[in-house]
Amino acid sequence: MKLNKFKTIAPAVALLLSASLSSCMDDLEKGNIDPTVDATPNITGLYSKCYAGLIMEGNDGNADFTIDDAGKSTLLRNIFNFNELSTDEAICWWSDGGMTDIGYNKFDAGNATLKNLYYRLMSNISYENHFLGLDAAKAEKAKYAEVRVIRAYNYFLMLDFFGDPTFLDKISAETPRQAHTYNSNFDEGKTYTRAELLQLGREFLFNWVKDELLAAEADLLEAKPETDSDPDYGRIDKGTCWLLLSRLYLNAGTYLNNDGQNNPYWKEALEYAEKVINSKYALFDDSKMSADAKANGYKPYDLLFMGDNGSNGSSCEALLPLLQDGVKTQGYGGSLFYVAALWNADMRTVTDKDAGTTGNTWSGMRVRPSFVKKFFTDPSIVVNKSAAELRAMNVDDRALLWGKGNASDERTLELGDNDSFFKGIATCKWNNNYSNAGTPHDSYSVDIDFFLFRVAEAYLNAAEAEMHISGESSAKAKGYIDALRNRAHAAVRASYTLNDVLDERSRELYCEGLRRTDLIRFNQFGGSQATYNWELKGGNANGTTFDKKFNVYPIPSSEILANKNLTQIDGYNEVEN
Repeated sequence: MKLNKFKTIAPAVALLLSASLSSCMDDLEKGNIDPTVDATPNITGLYSKCYAGLIMEGNDGNADFTIDDAGKSTLLRNIFNFNELSTDEAICWWSDGGMTDIGYNKFDAGNATLKNLYYRLMSNISYENHFLGLDAAKAEKAKYAEVRVIRAYNYFLMLDFFGDPTFLDKISAETPRQAHTYNSNFDEGKTYTRAELLQLGREFLFNWVKDELLAAEADLLEAKPETDSDPDYGRIDKGTCWLLLSRLYLNAGTYLNNDGQNNPYWKEALEYAEKVINSKYALFDDSKMSADAKANGYKPYDLLFMGDNGSNGSSCEALLPLLQDGVKTQGYGGSLFYVAALWNADMRTVTDKDAGTTGNTWSGMRVRPSFVKKFFTDPSIVVNKSAAELRAMNVDDRALLWGKGNASDERTLELGDNDSFFKGIATCKWNNNYSNAGTPHDSYSVDIDFFLFRVAEAYLNAAEAEMHISGESSAKAKGYIDALRNRAHAAVRASYTLNDVLDERSRELYCEGLRRTDLIRFNQFGGSQATYNWELKGGNANGTTFDKKFNVYPIPSSEILANKNLTQIDGYNEVEN
């Protein structure tokens, strides 16, 4: 029953964002992207569709590609599945779709959920290519640049997840080829190992994404925060572009050298992070909170993930909010997933409220003990504690955890056999309540705009890059970390190391889809050099290493079988065409 429903969003949002688009998508639904057909799509609808691909399933209850459950096709849901469940931050006890295998780092090319990720990205890129190939689209420079950034982001994800995926930058009837074939250093007459092909693909995509973002930057709107009553709320501006560039540069060592710490672009990672920090965007802190929110018991970090985050002031930190409305946008893979999959019906927020949405608590995802240790030296302290009780300990506002069981099930810190929602600590980070005690638009779906890029990440990117440039004793780097800890009312430290930055990223950005990428950059994911183990890493109760080859995911076997131009990613079994 994973139905998604779209209605027209408020006209104040000029671009009709967040895929609440049924009216403006009519022409697109009737058309196609066959290059031999002279289609004249609704430009506004197609433009909106490019944004919609970041958070919605499709149109009128259908996914954009064939799938048994439309909700499972959504990009945000799959970013969580592959960048969080494979790490020390999250675990899922559901076994459908190979979810357990992802959590145990034992995925293969036949993983059913992997197809959802790959096909979502390729579907998104197809719509973006369609828009960017239209003369009418080119006439609107800002919107054209925005879609270039969206496409670059989708290819950034392709680079990060797969390394050498299919590459298409225009609508074409030709059989798609892999990224490595577009690398100017690729010689068709030469024989390569699969490892060499992977590296050629990574190098090409890194440079392509970089060049696309740099080319789009000039035509984007100026970097400034908006609220959900502003007409440009949810549009990509220069700030989004800068933070994505900073993220790309931060991970250049991974993509270019297969060694996250051997990075020739630390300077650029710092430069673009500081462009964000020095812009009109800002960390949302106590000084920006309303009297109502304070009186209702909330802290700044709470408001970033609540139902009224488009209007409660916290959007000053949102470089790219993806719009959600409980009436106008309904689906099972956007912000709702971050409530439903992480909650059960017994959980409560730090202010002792339920999820703010009834009937959608799926009781699936929890955090691992290693993550709890990021906040508590003795993680067992959270067992049998509510979120409100943990908040009262005044350790760190970001520790939005739930350690209670229910009448029939005791909660444990340990994951054990990972066969129950009560094995492991839960998190109530996202909830659909309003900080001013207002009423959500719907009792079933959510109003939580998903902040895909946040200013906080820029502070962490800058601290990390600055330490590599100036050393771990850098006062500037310390200042950036202190700013986040002060916002969270956590004690600042006399000094920080690079490993402290990695831990701080987990505390600030957990479950937001960055953790696997971070661990790989610090050489702590796959490979014998990875000294950091966590519970059920590699499928072992205490954690174990696995081959570094598995730092990238395989191309789905169905895609390999369908396209003779493709070679499987290094480290995975080839599938015969």
